[in-house]
Amino acid sequence: MITRYWINRIINNYKTNGIKLFILSGLSFLNKVLNPKHTGEIPFKYLFIKKRRAIMDFQKKYLDKLDDNKIIPFGNYLINSELIDSNSIIYSCGVGTSISFERELLRNYNCVVHCFDPTSLAVNYMNKEEYDDNKIKFKPIGIWNKDEKVKFYTQDVNESGSGGSITNLFKNENFELFDCAKIETLMKKNNHLNIDLLKLDIEGAGIVVMNDILEDKILPKQILVEFEYSEDDDFDLEHFAEWSITLQELIDNFRKNNYKCYNLPRVTHIAYSTIEVLFIKN
Repeated sequence: MITRYWINRIINNYKTNGIKLFILSGLSFLNKVLNPKHTGEIPFKYLFIKKRRAIMDFQKKYLDKLDDNKIIPFGNYLINSELIDSNSIIYSCGVGTSISFERELLRNYNCVVHCFDPTSLAVNYMNKEEYDDNKIKFKPIGIWNKDEKVKFYTQDVNESGSGGSITNLFKNENFELFDCAKIETLMKKNNHLNIDLLKLDIEGAGIVVMNDILEDKILPKQILVEFEYSEDDDFDLEHFAEWSITLQELIDNFRKNNYKCYNLPRVTHIAYSTIEVLFIKN
């Protein structure tokens, strides 16, 4: 069902870009949704997979629908553009092999973005990238609920390096030890009293870290989080129920702290494989 938010987005796109670019952007979107080169699989495969259907049901039942047209695309994400300016304090946790989102923030607001990721995949990528290190400040540190060395169970190793997951999202016995820190600790080191935008794409550790910042009374204006149940489509109903109850409790606790908890539907690449949420403080 198309909501008022999406209708307004379509109308604004037409008014801003004119009929030619409007049609081209529509065709581009359809290509991303229907072309297996973009979706990474047969289109609409998610409708036939138990895990993905369970994720869709969770999103519909427990998350808010987008209703504020100040929330607009930035890279692969959506954020409230009016809550960011050149003085904003931004923490981006989980780099992998892309800083397109961080570059987009820098290009639009000329703000400093603090990036954290200890894995060899991210370190090797950042070493090869050209970027303004006065604006994009990268530290090879993991994010957790303790300040200590933590096991990161590795993803498949290749010439680019290896990703990693504290919660063993990749079901691998091999691991590496990396220095990790609490968000609170990083803020103290950087002399930051608050965070305007926090992005967490940390391979299964999102629930733990979100509970930790709530316990430490760290309440950013905006939080982008990807919650991963599993890396593949394996599905155990009882285990998913336990995991989803934990996530539901987290969402309820953020609502008690005056947050809207928006569902960010990803219908392009490997649709509905994870739950992406934009938390915005009222």
